[in-house]
Amino acid sequence: MKKLLGKLLAFILAVVVAICGFIVLCGINPDVKNGAKAASSGINSIIQERAALESSQGAQGASGQQTGDNAQDTAGNTQDSAASQVIAELTDAAATVTSFTVSQDQEKEFAQYESEWSSSGIEKDIVDQAEEPLVNQDLYEDSTDETAYYSITDNLSDYSMPTANVIEIETPEQVQSAISDISMGNTAKDMSFANEYYPYYNMLTDKCKQLYKQIYGNSMEQRDVFLPVVKATPDQWKNALMSVVLDHPELFWLNTAMYTEYDYKGYVVKVQIYFYEDLGNIDEAKAQFDIMTAAILAGTDELKTAYDKEVYVHNLLADKLTYSQNSLDQSAYSAIVGNETVCAGYSKAFQYLMQQLEIPTYMTVGWGGGLASGDMHAWDIIKLGDSYYNVDVTWDDQEPINYNYFNQSDKDFHRHTRMFNSQYLPACAGGKYSKVPKTE
Repeated sequence: MKKLLGKLLAFILAVVVAICGFIVLCGINPDVKNGAKAASSGINSIIQERAALESSQGAQGASGQQTGDNAQDTAGNTQDSAASQVIAELTDAAATVTSFTVSQDQEKEFAQYESEWSSSGIEKDIVDQAEEPLVNQDLYEDSTDETAYYSITDNLSDYSMPTANVIEIETPEQVQSAISDISMGNTAKDMSFANEYYPYYNMLTDKCKQLYKQIYGNSMEQRDVFLPVVKATPDQWKNALMSVVLDHPELFWLNTAMYTEYDYKGYVVKVQIYFYEDLGNIDEAKAQFDIMTAAILAGTDELKTAYDKEVYVHNLLADKLTYSQNSLDQSAYSAIVGNETVCAGYSKAFQYLMQQLEIPTYMTVGWGGGLASGDMHAWDIIKLGDSYYNVDVTWDDQEPINYNYFNQSDKDFHRHTRMFNSQYLPACAGGKYSKVPKTE
């Protein structure tokens, strides 16, 4: 029986190696992909025949053994059959090669973002009501399509998710040492945030709303270390922080890409947020930010409609900005005071300026492009009248300015996949303002 099992396991290993080879080759050479399905069918048949033959030989060799050995053989044959079935299923899976070429690293990157995020801390009713599917079909576009429509936006997605530096605390004594002389800071418990302008706050549970207010209050006071106002898990704390980041572009000094949490037995006992050192004096940076904001918005004084103001801000940012990475590129400051930024800066600046004009606008994050060419990306959702529209100033910033990603419905907003908290924003189905603006 051991020899029989050994032979079968060796054969299984060989098949697994062959399957891996097929998958790699399919990603490299489309010609190999075309024959993969037919090959898998043949391999599956061979596996089943080999399993049957090995099982038959094993039964013949065991015919003279005692009843107890027969019982063991029966169990062994059952295991062999199960193993054959698993390998057969793997072989069939190898045939389902997708229609685009994608490296394992890129595919893993998208999968990692999905798997590492939790909806913990968001109201269950909101999660349950989220529209499905959220994935735009262009996530699976043929990456070999080199038409301008698909290639023009490559390398224009550089949004950075908040990343935690986790310090695990193991004993009560270490906890006491970590939190000594640290307070909760400004809990901002009396503040309110209207759903019209702060949708991410209103997605949260009551517990996470308290964390949100505390993060906002301490950020406004430039307090970087504090104790959570309520007992919370790392996922709950991260969603509260992400909600603050997405709702408040005016907190341009808050480094939204990193934070430190001190964890004890699955709960956060202390946090540290960071402020951009490259800003220098934050109060002076605020004054510059306000001056530039006022100068930009002065151009809307003679405009009558929300739509006209939107077009003005969209075109001004596209004219003013150059897509370029820098130490402040995740901040609205880089786009309003500075002239170089990435998608995060474009979207936060657009959001902030429209909010100042009292036009509800929400920063939106997710996957930009297809699996093969995409990356984390940021854009906006704007409310005009009673309807919502997608706007991506970053991808419209071409020479000349285009409007391929201006005021689009979800079904027409190609190569954008909402993720994380953003998937719970309102659906974009407006049509009245989905038009190319008339420009002089």
